[in-house]
Amino acid sequence: MLTNRYNEEEIIQRLTKYRGSSISQKELLFLLICGFLGKENASKKVNQFFLQYTDLRQIKDLSDIELMEIVESEHDVQMFRALCEFAERLNKRPKLTLGKIYTSQEIGEEMSLELGLYLQEVLFVILLDTKNQIIAKKIVFQGTLDTATVHPREIFRFALQYAAARIIIVHNHPSGDTVPSKNDLQLTKRIEECGNMIGIGLLDHIIVGSSQYLSMREEKILS
Repeated sequence: MLTNRYNEEEIIQRLTKYRGSSISQKELLFLLICGFLGKENASKKVNQFFLQYTDLRQIKDLSDIELMEIVESEHDVQMFRALCEFAERLNKRPKLTLGKIYTSQEIGEEMSLELGLYLQEVLFVILLDTKNQIIAKKIVFQGTLDTATVHPREIFRFALQYAAARIIIVHNHPSGDTVPSKNDLQLTKRIEECGNMIGIGLLDHIIVGSSQYLSMREEKILS
């Protein structure tokens, strides 16, 4: 089996010249592990990690025992956790704020961070007023999303509770692929039709993966 080899000097040169966006998730993990284990073991550990996981952010959810397989000592496990916490604090930013107006792109990018790493499908509903300002939001369903398991009643009960004028629904694809499935399209049509009957419009249905999103309004699936 072929394994990736990483050139520390070449990666650091790119990092110095072009900053962080120039290196991949695998190269970033390689540099971090180098600090604990050195170059020779780091390549092997990176390859092992990405055989089991699809996204670097999943590393923060590993147990101490699982992290020990990467950095090999209890002290290094805790140092690695400190690095993860440091990175998470650097990345802290406000969530979707009540009373504000957001574009589909802004919602898609934010929700891909919030829902993108869930291992099962999650349906999130955002309620809007007549000015398209957010008035409430919550997860209304977790599990396999299709027209048999997700009933519009739960969505519109929430919307009516807050006298919402419009809604945006967001759900994730654990696979990371944001292309709408047949079930996604059927569910969207059903929710749109139910909303039209009671005067609450479906403004958008956004599908998110771990690092991308698809807006059905932007793609002209919703008009």
